[in-house]
Amino acid sequence: MSKVALVTGGNGITGSAIIEHLVKNTTSAEWRKIVVTSRSPFKTTVHDDRIMFLALDLTDNPDALIKKMRSACQDVTHAYFSSYVHKDDFAELNHANEKLFANFLDALLVVAPSLENCTLQTGGKHYNVHVSPVPSPAREEEPRRESPLGNFYFAQEDYLTTRQTGQNWTWNVIRPEAIIGHTSKPNGMNSALTYALYFLVCKEMGVEARMPTNQLYWEGYDDLSDSRLIADLTVWASTHPHAGNQAFNVVNGDYFSWRYMWPRIAAYAGARATSEQIFEKPRPSEGETQLDLSLAEWAVDKQEVWERICEKNGCPEAKATWASGTWAFQDWVFQRTWSATLSVNKARRFGWTGHIDSYQSLTGAFDKFVHLKQIPALQHSSSL
Repeated sequence: MSKVALVTGGNGITGSAIIEHLVKNTTSAEWRKIVVTSRSPFKTTVHDDRIMFLALDLTDNPDALIKKMRSACQDVTHAYFSSYVHKDDFAELNHANEKLFANFLDALLVVAPSLENCTLQTGGKHYNVHVSPVPSPAREEEPRRESPLGNFYFAQEDYLTTRQTGQNWTWNVIRPEAIIGHTSKPNGMNSALTYALYFLVCKEMGVEARMPTNQLYWEGYDDLSDSRLIADLTVWASTHPHAGNQAFNVVNGDYFSWRYMWPRIAAYAGARATSEQIFEKPRPSEGETQLDLSLAEWAVDKQEVWERICEKNGCPEAKATWASGTWAFQDWVFQRTWSATLSVNKARRFGWTGHIDSYQSLTGAFDKFVHLKQIPALQHSSSL
C-alpha cells in the first residue's frame, strides 16, 4: 500500500529537503500524498500534484490542531517533524520547543490511525557540543550530558519514545550537525548563505575574507550535514523496519579543517583568503570562547555594499537576502575553541551509505542560491 508523508516545517532547510527528496526519488505508487505544514505561506522549489499544503501553527493546543489536521492527515503513514521556534531566553526556548513537539504528536496520534513511523529531527546540540568540549566524534550510544542551559531535545525525544511504547508504529530521531542547504526563500539559520554574503561583500571591498573565528577552531576539525543527506537518511530510516526505534547521527561523511576549507570556498565565491591567516588575539585555551573578528559587528554597515553588488550584477531581487544573514548565530558557532564532530558509523552499520564531499556541499549550496536569485552570479577565482 502506498505511503502518505506529513512534513512539518515545510519552509525550512530540512523540511524543504525532505519534500524535494520525495518528489525527485519516489513515484505516486510508492508515496501517493505529501502533506506539508508551515505557519507561514508555503513556497517550494519543486512542484508535484502529490503535495498538499496545510497551514498549521504548532503552538496551538492539540485540540485546535486536531480540528485542522483531521481531514488532511487521516491517512498519514509517515510523519517528519523538523519544526522549531526561536526564543532568545534559553528557558523560554526549551519550554516552547518541548510544547511544539508535544502538541504536534498528541494531535497526530488522534488523527492518523494508520501511522507507521514518526521521525523527529534534533541535532548535534543533543551532545551539548555547543556548550563545551565533548568527546569527538560524538556517538549515539553515549550517555546524556546535562547542561546548565537545559536541552529541549531530551524532552522531545523522551516524549516521542514514551508515546510510542506499546504501539504499532516506530520512531526515529535524526541528529545532523551544521546543516547546509537551501530554501525557496532566504532562510535564517543557513550558514552557507551567510558565508556567501560575507565573501561577496569582501570581494567588492577588495579586502581579504578572513575567517571570523579563533586559532583553535581554525586549526581543528569540523563536519557538516548536507540537507539532501538528512532527507535521504530520514526517509531511509523511517521506511526500513530494522532501523525503527533508533537514533542516528547524519553528517556528510568527511572531516575537514577550516584552515584549508575556508580559502577554497572563498575562492569559489571569487573572494580572497589564505590558509596562512594571521590572528590578532592571543591563542586561546580549549573551552574558552573567542572571536578575532565579529561578523555581527562587521555586518552593521555593510548592507549598502550588498545592495550595490546586487545592482551592479543585475540581480536587484537579491537585495532582500541581506536580512537573512545569520551574523550573530555564526559568531556563536565560530567562537568555540573545540572541535564538535559527529560519528556516522551507526547509520553505516545499519546499511545506510549516503555521502557527499563537504566542499561540494557548500559550493552546491552557493550555486543553488544563484539559481534562486538569492545572490548574484559568482565569478570564481583560483582555488587553493
